[in-house]
Amino acid sequence: MDTAQKLEQTLSENLDGTLERLLAPIAYLERLKRKEYLTPEEVEIVFGLKATTLANKRSKAQGPEYIKDGDKIFYQQKTVRSYLDDRTIRTRSSPPLEVKKPHNRFKK
Repeated sequence: MDTAQKLEQTLSENLDGTLERLLAPIAYLERLKRKEYLTPEEVEIVFGLKATTLANKRSKAQGPEYIKDGDKIFYQQKTVRSYLDDRTIRTRSSPPLEVKKPHNRFKK
């Protein structure tokens, strides 16, 4: 193998290793997003709700619904998302809500 081939192989290996290290957290996050049930630590990674905050809310019977199996705690992703959506604060710059007019069944 000549010097140019060695250099190309070394660069290729270095690039592969660098890309793998850079993309590993993104790949991990994408795998978490595909899971239906998350641990409190995984909820923290995906949604930004601290695991300690979730524990405090559980102790007060607050926060998103959860599943307890022995000493393990799980949150369904759609439940956490719904919990967060329910806490959305509308501001003046929020788009107007779409108001559905009731259907008048007597109108011709």
